[in-house]
Amino acid sequence: MRKIEKLIYVNERGEKIEFSCQSKYHLNSVTGLSDVRNAIYSISSMGQDGDTYLGNRIESREIELTGSINTRNKDYMHELRRNLNRVLNPQYSAKLIYQFGDFIRQIDCKVDSAPIYSRKAVFQDFTVQLLCPNPFWREENETREEIASWTSGFEFPTETGGLEIDSVNEWEIGSRQPSLIVNVLNGGDVRAGIRVDFKAIGAVNNPSILNVNTQEFIKFEIAMQAGDVLSISTGYGEKTAVLKRNGVETDAFRYLDTDSTYFQLEVGDNLFRYAAEKNPESLEVTIYHNNLYLGV
Repeated sequence: MRKIEKLIYVNERGEKIEFSCQSKYHLNSVTGLSDVRNAIYSISSMGQDGDTYLGNRIESREIELTGSINTRNKDYMHELRRNLNRVLNPQYSAKLIYQFGDFIRQIDCKVDSAPIYSRKAVFQDFTVQLLCPNPFWREENETREEIASWTSGFEFPTETGGLEIDSVNEWEIGSRQPSLIVNVLNGGDVRAGIRVDFKAIGAVNNPSILNVNTQEFIKFEIAMQAGDVLSISTGYGEKTAVLKRNGVETDAFRYLDTDSTYFQLEVGDNLFRYAAEKNPESLEVTIYHNNLYLGV
């Protein structure tokens, strides 16, 4: 099967528009998928040659799509045009998905300019302008790393067709991973935030996680009960702290140690160590993150 490039726009209601050479919304050209704008900040003084570098930032991404509504039937053309206007409603949040075979990236976006139409001899042309405040593309699914968890040690025999239990030797249903440290690989192009889940399977006091490389840490001053889940996110514009207890979610910022840091994953290897002041063996810790990319 021949691979083709597709751009799929999905709004917050789950409505989709596919832009490709095989779609009714034929994609003629697109800009902004891989180019980024880097804003450099500097100062200069009287008599100074050149400038003093202060810092930089990647600016928001602008994506422009131009294409044609691929039908000669005027009634159907108006139907497709109405559908394009409805799905690309500027009031909705959305994401844009780039797909080329099995290669998939996505980015959050907003409609900056509703579709602009121009009449041609045969087809109706359109231009769509999208703004991505967060300029980085990400993978379809989060990457998950477990520091402290239980692994299965129980298997059904397949040869005998039945369940046999050795009453003489020890029988182990599962075992706990012995390591307190995990390496989280950031395979993207830039630093990325993380989401950490602390899950208590028994009574746990003051759980924490330490970035071994930088000595930055996140610590909660709370007595956790069995079944509690504490979640914290450190991404820019996504900072949250939530406690889930008995199915009810509450704000957990008040439990956060004041010296805690919303650290980011550096590109490459990142070592993390977990701890708790009481019953660390009753704590399960999982780290989630998205690799972020400058282009597709």
